[in-house]
Formats: sequence, C-alpha cells, structure tokens
Amino acid sequence: MKAFVVFNPAANHGRLKREWPAIAAALKTVFPSLLAMPSGGRGQTARLVRDALREGHMEIVAVGGDGTINEAVNGFFEMGAPVFPDAVLSVVPAGAGDIGRGGARGAAAALRLARAHVRPVDLGHVACLTPEGGAATRFFLGAASLGLTGDIARRLNRSRFLPLRGAQEHLALAAWRACRVRLMADGGHDEIDGISAVAVMQGAFFGGGLKAAPGADHADGAFDIAVLPGGPHRRIGRMFRDLRAGRAVEEARRLRATHLTAAPTLDTSRPVWVETDGEAAGVLPASFEMAPQALRLRL
Repeated sequence: MKAFVVFNPAANHGRLKREWPAIAAALKTVFPSLLAMPSGGRGQTARLVRDALREGHMEIVAVGGDGTINEAVNGFFEMGAPVFPDAVLSVVPAGAGDIGRGGARGAAAALRLARAHVRPVDLGHVACLTPEGGAATRFFLGAASLGLTGDIARRLNRSRFLPLRGAQEHLALAAWRACRVRLMADGGHDEIDGISAVAVMQGAFFGGGLKAAPGADHADGAFDIAVLPGGPHRRIGRMFRDLRAGRAVEEARRLRATHLTAAPTLDTSRPVWVETDGEAAGVLPASFEMAPQALRLRL
C-alpha cells in the first residue's frame, strides 16, 4: 500500500527543507512505497490530503509543524464529514510546535512510526466567525485557545519575515487590553470574567510550549480547559513564563467539558481571536465541540 506524504519545506523557519532527505529516507524504511508532495500556502495541505484520500490513499503522513499537521487533519474531512473514515494519519513533528512536544522529531519521529500503533483519537471542532462576519470552522488535534494567544497566532501568521515567537508575544502583550468574555460549558458552568487566555486542550501544550494540561489525553472524550485570568501585563507575563517552565499556575481555573461556548460581552471593545494548533481561526463568538474518536492516528 502506497503512503501519501505531505511536507512543508518552510517548517521550522526553513530547516525542514534541509532535513527532508534524512526524513524521507527514514520514511521509506517504514513505507517502502510512498508518494511525497511539498506543500506551501494556507489551505494547500488540506486540499492535497483530501485529494489523496479521494484517490484511494489510506495512509497519509504529515511532516511539519503544528500548522501543517492541523491542515492535514482538516483534509480528512469535507463539509464536516470524514472523506474516508478508515484512513490513517501518521504524524512526523518537524517544527517547533506543540503537537508531539517532548517526543521524537524529524527523522527520529519518522523511524518511530514503525513501532507506533494506530488508535482512534478525539478531535476538537470549533465554529467561530471570520473578522468580516462570515462562518469559519476548524478541527484541531492539539489545542485551541482564545484571547492573547489567539492574537499572538494572528500576528505570527501574518508576518512576512521569519516570525520570532518571543518578539511577537512581547508586541501582543504590550498591545493587550482587558478582555471580558462569557464562558458556558456543559455541566451548568456559566460565568463572565476578565481573561488573558482560555485554552481548550486535547494535548498538554498550547501557545508555543505553555503546559496548561499535563494530564490531557487525546482519547478520554473531554476537553481539559484552562481559564487564565487577566490583569496587569506583568502578571500575565509571569503566568506565561510559569506555564512555559512547566510550573502550575494557581490563578488558572480548570474545567473538563465536551462543549464550551465563548462570547464577547457588551463591553468587549476589540475582536477576541481564536487559534487552533497555532493557526488563527477567527474571532468570537465561538463554540468548541468534542468529536470523539474522529480520527485514526499513528503517532
């Protein structure tokens, strides 16, 4: 059976282009027959994956950062329904993202696929608005978030230069203003509060290494949600530094739910951005839904 491999040469600031020969060689030891295609602009990976599935490829391999992997996940679906439910997605993290953080990357991750098991995993699904007011929907594998981290993702996505996350975080934090949102989750949770960010977690990390859900499980049927409070910039910066260092943030409020709705309040003065796996998805209001066992994954 031939595997279809999609890779993004620009991942990790172009390093994947240099690492690709070693990764390709490693993949050929796992999938002796494969077809590899490079991907570029936003949406291209999803289209390539969707076309490959329609052509009968049952094994899809995504090589790159969180954005490439997220695009590949979304390529498994069309109009919200699976293109081919029995197809398998194999993931080779090769960027600086959160999916697979702490594990093997690049050629080592490709070789690991030979021992990896296929298992059904949950996906998150978000429905929100484009900045122009249209409808936007995305599936996500690792995490979604809103607030300051959503604005950071927007800034990183639109940068024409090699985006340095630290610099973009500094700029976003400097421009950040108090943000109040209404959060409604299953189980009767309903609150209006000032936030810096809300993370809707499938994996342990979001926002470029912020460890907000150490015990998250991709197959437990529920989101681990972390609500990070607002406040002075110094306080927000400290929370982010603690999360990046793996330290618990006592001020964070934690929920477990299969559904979360987030909406701006009347006094929310600016759009509140949403990101999925590091990619800007749209703005509030947004609805996050659990899609249990929606994808067969080898990782």
